[in-house]
Amino acid sequence: MDGIADLVISKATLQNLVFVNHLFGAIVVIKCSQSETPFAKQDCRKHMGSNISRNMTAGLGLFLTLLMLASTINITQLSSPLEVEEADGRQAMEVDCSSYTFEELFIYDHALYSLSFDSDWQTAWLEARAWVNGSNSAELRANLDGLLDGVPGGNNSWLSTDEREAVREVGPDCVGDMATRIGIREGVSHRSSSADSTGIDWNDLEWYSNGIVLDEVNLIPTGHSQERSCQNLGSSTDCKEVPVSITDNMELLIEEKAGEDKNIDFNKLPNNGQSNFTLAINTTNMTSTTFQITFPAINGLRISAWEVTEDGVTIDSTSEPNEIIGGDGSLTVIWENTYDSTDWPMVQELFIDFTTHAPDTNDPPVWAASAPTNGTLIPFVNEGSEVILLTASQMSSMAIDDDPVSISCEGPIGWIFSISLDGDLMVTPNGESADVTCVAVDRYDVESDSRTWKVAQPFSLSATTIEDIDSIDITIEPSSFISGLDITMSGVQDGRSSTVISESGISSSTMKTLTLAGLSPGDFTLAVSSTASGMLDWSANFDIGLSKLSQPPVVTLGQTLAGDNGTWDSSGYTYSISGTFYDADGEAVSFVLSVCGFPSQNINQQGANWNADVSVAGCTDHSAYLVTLTATDESGASSILEVNVLPPGASPTDNSGGSNTSPPEAEGGLPAPGIVITITSLLGAVLFFSRREE
Repeated sequence: MDGIADLVISKATLQNLVFVNHLFGAIVVIKCSQSETPFAKQDCRKHMGSNISRNMTAGLGLFLTLLMLASTINITQLSSPLEVEEADGRQAMEVDCSSYTFEELFIYDHALYSLSFDSDWQTAWLEARAWVNGSNSAELRANLDGLLDGVPGGNNSWLSTDEREAVREVGPDCVGDMATRIGIREGVSHRSSSADSTGIDWNDLEWYSNGIVLDEVNLIPTGHSQERSCQNLGSSTDCKEVPVSITDNMELLIEEKAGEDKNIDFNKLPNNGQSNFTLAINTTNMTSTTFQITFPAINGLRISAWEVTEDGVTIDSTSEPNEIIGGDGSLTVIWENTYDSTDWPMVQELFIDFTTHAPDTNDPPVWAASAPTNGTLIPFVNEGSEVILLTASQMSSMAIDDDPVSISCEGPIGWIFSISLDGDLMVTPNGESADVTCVAVDRYDVESDSRTWKVAQPFSLSATTIEDIDSIDITIEPSSFISGLDITMSGVQDGRSSTVISESGISSSTMKTLTLAGLSPGDFTLAVSSTASGMLDWSANFDIGLSKLSQPPVVTLGQTLAGDNGTWDSSGYTYSISGTFYDADGEAVSFVLSVCGFPSQNINQQGANWNADVSVAGCTDHSAYLVTLTATDESGASSILEVNVLPPGASPTDNSGGSNTSPPEAEGGLPAPGIVITITSLLGAVLFFSRREE
């Protein structure tokens, strides 16, 4: 790649850096030879953290681009990435970040890089997510604000949404100029990243900027306690800013752009991954990273060798690349990397060789000691449709082999077994149970000896009443395929769970009462773990249509110090009442108030208290006023409070039968309350809940 450079800046110089068009500050670069690839020059390699194209971490976008400029390294040369041109009276910005390298200047807590190669073997998707926590997040915000010196609101110890949007606007183009720090090369394995007399081209992966989306999570926390409107001139009307000193955790992201089919380009591998190739990644200064690299389905594709080098010397790495074969045949390699920042500028690199050739020797898989023996019951939830029989994790522990293994099964006519995209063994049943023959298979279709298992649902669960407020009785019915059933279960719902119940040695129909405390109103399922003689230990979720009912809110009406239930104002047209409310399920409660049949919006809530100023101006009958307060929780359960209010000055023993057409005018102050209040329903629960459609 061209334009590879080493960037060095001193924090002490930040105050002197002025950004063009209120965006960028100063950038210091040392350029390597324009004609050499990232793997071509040893002296340049030492400063650049080497080669395989430098900027995977820098690829987190212009967020990192600006942040990582704050360093303690000496300034050597000034350069600007931004040109501003006038066009039709507007300023247009162009970015050139081709000389940047930043990873050695940026500290994060952890980063995840997900690289997926397309089946054309010349394009890919690279997504990145970096977590920045606590004091690191405060340092990141401070660095960003400092580097925006000259931008409206920049370098003022406050970071604003305007600054964030300016960075987002030019970020994809900047990232597109950078290198990815990844190379892929077909042919004989190669290691050295220094000058190479053979002139080997590493075929660097390059960004395709049109496919890049930059984003962040919580860079400027919404609604933060220290948030304020932007104070600087020229800020947008909705601009908000927070102090750079806040330590709220944040994330930085590179994501796929909708409508595009790639964000990475490279020279096509001539043999489409069918012949040997090497993947190389420069991991210098990547302090804590996870790489997840996925290749298209190629029969027999595997890792043949790998090594990690430090300054060109192979080391004994404690982290070994892990291979996972997907249900679609794709190969995913996961590798965990660490780099001690005190080792800078030591160059760390990962090399992985891939091949499709079968090993010289390939012994068949061998059943592990933990694998089910002949005749073992393999349990599953039998609903007549495709479900998981064994997870990929379970299968990997059942057989021993040098390569990943799966399990293949054959059963009676109508029973279908397959491997899912996640690598799980799926079953579509055709009856209550079946005896099946299974083998462990490696990626080269070499099989172990066979074992015969029974597949069936070992017990059923039911409930006479499927919805209740406090508890539900669950009936456990063991099948004839097992004996000595031990079971533990709880209700689960969106991360919440009920109390746990258990029973041991079940041999016949057994009823257990499940208390619903801990669950919110609504549907829930049963999380069940079970063991039995001759059965593979089993954990599963049962959905039998259970639901917890909502308890209606409890609403009370308060009294004044004089013992009255409310007070009239001096006009005699507004009556003030108040009280408390409580929802046993912990749900939010909303109120609707009406007077004389007309709705009123004057209801205030604060904590567990409510109050309302009830206007009777719209009433046509002023002999008495009916005030109705309806409290409804999130599940739709309601309580209704009705209050009959007499007008000011009216007596509860007044039998004249007369009807006041308007409230009397106040004379000399507030009229005496003299109010008769009838609470026709305090709780009056109207339960609304959704039943599961069968």
